[in-house]
Amino acid sequence: MDVITTLGELAFASRLRRISDRLARDVSLLYHKLDIDFEARWFSLFYALTQWPSLTITGAAELLGISHTAVNQTAKELSRHGLVAWSAGRHDRRQQHLRLTENGRRTAKALTPVWNEIRAATKDLLDSAGGSFLDGLEKIEHELDRRNMYERAWLRLHGTLPADIEIREYHASLKRYFRSLNKEWLEAYFSVENADRRFLDNPKGTIVNKGGSIFFACTSDAVIGTCALVRHRDGTMELAKMAVTNKYQGRGIGRLLSLRVIRRAEESGAKELYLCTNPILKAANHLYMSLGFRKTRRHPLDLRPFQRPTIVMKLDLHQTNKLTA
Repeated sequence: MDVITTLGELAFASRLRRISDRLARDVSLLYHKLDIDFEARWFSLFYALTQWPSLTITGAAELLGISHTAVNQTAKELSRHGLVAWSAGRHDRRQQHLRLTENGRRTAKALTPVWNEIRAATKDLLDSAGGSFLDGLEKIEHELDRRNMYERAWLRLHGTLPADIEIREYHASLKRYFRSLNKEWLEAYFSVENADRRFLDNPKGTIVNKGGSIFFACTSDAVIGTCALVRHRDGTMELAKMAVTNKYQGRGIGRLLSLRVIRRAEESGAKELYLCTNPILKAANHLYMSLGFRKTRRHPLDLRPFQRPTIVMKLDLHQTNKLTA
C-alpha cells in the first residue's frame, strides 16, 4: 500500500517532494551516464548564472525565490567542482559575487542540448497527465502568495484569521516591551535569573549591537510578543527570549516570530540555530519541534547559564531548504 497516495490532499506536499526527488535522481543519473560532472540539485543556480554574468547570494536567493542558506550551500558545491568562482564586487569590495568559471561555461555548453531534451521529455510527461499542469502549479503559487497554508488551515480551525500582526524590529521605543513581555512569562513559570536580566536590562547592548536582532509582534494598538536572535561570542546563533502575552497565546504569534528569526539566521549565513527550553513548556516545545528543532547533546557554553532545567535544541538550517532541478 502506498500511504502517501492514499492520504490524498493531506500528503500533497509530500507527494510533490517525492516526484521532485525522483526526477532529480533520474536526471543526475543521465548526467553521469553522459560523463558530465553535474548534479540535478545544482540546476537552478547554475542556470541563473548562465543568464546573468554575476550574482550575489542575496540576488540569487531573490531571483530563485529560495533561502540564502540554500543558495550558499549550492554555490559552495559548484565552487568545489570548479564550475563557479567568487570575486569581489566592483563597487563594494566586501560583497562577494558568483560567476561561472571557464570550466563552468564549457559545462553549460555541453549541458544545453541535454537540457533541450529534458525539456521535451518533461513536456511529454506533463501532456500525458492531461490539462495544463504547469498553469495549475502557477495558480497554486499565486494562491499561496495571496494566503499561505498556515492562514488557510487557521481559518478552517477557528473561523476567522488572527488579528493583523505586524512584525517590527527593535527600536528604543520598544525596549520596555522586551522586558515586560519576558518578565510576564518568566514569572508565570519560573523566576527571573541574572542570565535573563543581562538581556532584559540592556537588549540593544547585549543583542542588537553584537550582531543579533530583536523582533516584536504588534497589533494596531499593542505590542503582544517578542523574540530575539542572539549571536554569542563563539558565533553560535540562538533563538531566545520568545514571549507572547497571555491573551494572544495559541494564535500562531510564536510561529510568526520564530519564522522571522529563522529567516534572519539564514540570511546571516548561519548553518545551525540553537534554543534553550524547558520540559514543562509543552506548547512551546511542540512549536519548536514542528519547525524542525531537535534535542541535541551539544551544549555550547553560552547556552548553559540558567539554574532552571534546560533542554537545548538545534535546527540544521542547511536542511530546511534544498535546490532541486
